[in-house]
Amino acid sequence: MKFIKSIITIIIIVFIFDILINLILPENLKKRIGTTRNYSLKSIEFHHEIAPIINVNEFWGKNKYKVKTNDLSMRINKNEDFFVDKNKEFIAFIGDSFVYGSGINYNDHFISQLDKKNYNYLNLGYVSYSPSIYFKKIKYLVEKQNLKLKKIFIFIDHSDIQDEGLFYREDKKGNIVRNWLSDDEISKKNFKYKIKNYFKQNSFIFKLYENLNNASISEKTNMCIDQDQINLNFKEFIDMERFGYGYKDNIKNEKWAKDGIKKITKYLDNIKELSLKYNFEITIVNYPSAPEVIDNISSENTEHFKFLNSWSNKNDITFIDTRFDFIVEKNINDYINNFIHCDVHWNKNGHSIIAKNIKKILSE
Repeated sequence: MKFIKSIITIIIIVFIFDILINLILPENLKKRIGTTRNYSLKSIEFHHEIAPIINVNEFWGKNKYKVKTNDLSMRINKNEDFFVDKNKEFIAFIGDSFVYGSGINYNDHFISQLDKKNYNYLNLGYVSYSPSIYFKKIKYLVEKQNLKLKKIFIFIDHSDIQDEGLFYREDKKGNIVRNWLSDDEISKKNFKYKIKNYFKQNSFIFKLYENLNNASISEKTNMCIDQDQINLNFKEFIDMERFGYGYKDNIKNEKWAKDGIKKITKYLDNIKELSLKYNFEITIVNYPSAPEVIDNISSENTEHFKFLNSWSNKNDITFIDTRFDFIVEKNINDYINNFIHCDVHWNKNGHSIIAKNIKKILSE
């Protein structure tokens, strides 16, 4: 019993010391310690978000890159100021991990490749965001943060269909929550989330625990990287249900796929209403998924293209189709040239394709 009491006492002392050190440390220094997983926080309104004013390292496998965010929790370049000047007018980009820039240094991101002289840019994207969160985030920024938006580019990813069809819903307060949790369960969890968010940002022990127990890439992706990538079938390592719904009949006819499209249509309509109220333009950006590039699938024949193009035409919204810049050689080289190998996200060249297409719109 004495031994057990001693162990418990030591653990308590270590935790207290850990918290005290973090309370003493300046905020700007504290938020340079750890990786982004320590600052990916639960959010009552948006389900999850990245912490503001961080400047930490992130890893994709063995590749290290820097992630810096401003005071509104948006990823920014290393030379940008932490604080957003709300007197300026902005061009914004919203989407999920593709817009956020998973796996790449921000210098290689499409926003960093755009002209900085005439425009001010905001990156509203984050990992696993989807249209319900896009709408909530835009509404929050224009109504509560009083941001002035001139134009917003919306990236509806193929995975957004599954997110909206299976994973997210609005609770009775209009917050985005997990579909399988009741409002009462969510209410009980919110208090726990606040405690967890605090420890994630303020405890060295918690930061170390998270980084030791959470891989930066999936086991499946790791298996792919470890293999000889010459003549490797990359598609075997991609979640086809999540990224192949656009052209796989057995997936696109699933109830969740139809429900996802229906919900996304609703949230796009909501964003359009916001654009009319707050006087900003909308542009929809369409891009092929990694499986579509590997299989050389024509955009016009995919459910994703038809859905987004139809909504854009119906609502007189500018529509960008980048497919023909991603699929050039019509073989596996199109994937190898434009995507992070063994992953679904764009590499630097893929981001350059997006930047090239956005430049055309901005120059008109």
